[in-house]
Amino acid sequence: MSRLDNLLMYIVALAALTVFSTITLAECRDFDAIAAANKKATSYFKGGEVFHPGAIQKIHHPSRKKEVASYIKTGTKRYSIFTLVDENCKVEFRKRTRQGD
Repeated sequence: MSRLDNLLMYIVALAALTVFSTITLAECRDFDAIAAANKKATSYFKGGEVFHPGAIQKIHHPSRKKEVASYIKTGTKRYSIFTLVDENCKVEFRKRTRQGD
């Protein structure tokens, strides 16, 4: 191989590593996604508090948004709040269900 071929392979490899490392670093970690979803869910209720740890239900493909279930209690009522969290930990409300009805 010539020096030009080696240089070209090096540049392509470096570009691929840069792209893949950027994609990996852009993802919102599970712990951060659950914390952001719980914060958003408790904001819908006066005196709302988390009564059970939140959980990642699934990761949507190809958007990589995480569906998070938050479990909130206010008074005697308990709710499951489902949200979508994107790679920047931005939370989007999906639905609310009341438990024990």
